[in-house]
Parts: sequence; structure tokens; C-alpha cells
Amino acid sequence: MWVKELQNSLTKGKGRTEEDQKLLVQIERLRRVTHALTQSADKWNSEMEETIEKVFNCHEELKKAYQISQDLKQWYDIGNRMKTTAQLVGNLHQRYLQAASIEEFMSVIKMLRKHEQQIINYFRHGTTNAKAECLNGKIQRFITNNYGLRDKDFFLFRVAGYFS
Repeated sequence: MWVKELQNSLTKGKGRTEEDQKLLVQIERLRRVTHALTQSADKWNSEMEETIEKVFNCHEELKKAYQISQDLKQWYDIGNRMKTTAQLVGNLHQRYLQAASIEEFMSVIKMLRKHEQQIINYFRHGTTNAKAECLNGKIQRFITNNYGLRDKDFFLFRVAGYFS
């Protein structure tokens, strides 16, 4: 989002002004920190910390968005298994309110609300349906690799043999 805005504000044509040079430096910094912003701050080296600090000074909203994303990651910590359901839901709803201040997080909030019960069940029971999803994916790849489903009985026979 910020890179496109900065690129659109560049002067068109061959003549680059001093202001354009500053914008190009900001664009390059944003490109350099793109991957680092997906990581937690403890994984950054000192050079990356300095670069990200410069970016955060120029783009306060980016800093706020990074902090919100890190708060959401920390909410998923396994240590939350010891909390009560009411505490979990309360903390999650606080994260919703924080994230609602930035428009780009609205799709994330919508997805979390849609699956909120399953997420809370993970903390209650400590299990997910990942194994079932993995098996479904393998069956779908098996179907694709075998050119679809023609004879249902023979297909079930092959699946039973393949996955047993």
C-alpha cells in the first residue's frame, strides 16, 4: 500500500528531483523490511532494527499495524491454554477492537469471528482438525493424479489400499 502511494507521487519522465530521490530511498527501505515485518522483533539483527526504526518513524500507521499483528500472534501462545474461556474471549475481543482501527485488518477480524468457536476450542482441548484436513488434501491430490473419479467402488478400493 505505502510503496504504491510513494511510486505514484514520483515525478513522471526522466527528470528526477531531489524530492524524488528521497521517495526512492523510502521505497527501497520499505522493500527491504517487507520480510522482516512478518517476523517478531527478536529475530531482527541490529542493522534491520535500525532500518525498521527509520521506516516506522516515517510511517506511524505501519508501526501500529505491526504492533497489532504481533499482539494477535502473542494471543495464540500456547500459554493461553490455562486461561478460562471468558478470559480468552475477552482478550480476543480486545484484539478485535485494536485491529478495527486499521481498515486492512477488517478481513482478518471477519475471518477470526467466523472461526472463533473453533479457535477457542483449540485452547480448551489442545487439538485441531489438522490431521483430517491433511488427509482430505491427500485424497484430493490422489483424485487429481488419477484423472478424476469414474468408478466409485474401484476408487474406494484404491484409496483404501493407498492410505492403509
